[in-house]
Amino acid sequence: MAFKKQATPQQAPMDILAQKKNRLNQFNAQFDRAVSLVTNTIDELGKISQNISETMGEIDEYERELAATKSGLAEAKAKNDKVISNFKSLLAVE
Repeated sequence: MAFKKQATPQQAPMDILAQKKNRLNQFNAQFDRAVSLVTNTIDELGKISQNISETMGEIDEYERELAATKSGLAEAKAKNDKVISNFKSLLAVE
């Protein structure tokens, strides 16, 4: 004999309706939690992307300053080499 859950004569249709409404509320709560989890994950991933962008910007700035320093050093070396060349010319005996 199979047992099935059947509404008893004492169980009014309003009780069944209340159970279904309660189940609907549970589904809605689960949905809200799932959406919140996904939304929070998206927000966290957005923060990670923002931090990566900021770090890349800092590296870009560092590279610009490094290139400017290298350029300045190259100019200073060229001037220094020119002075060395001029001094050697003065000391050259012909």
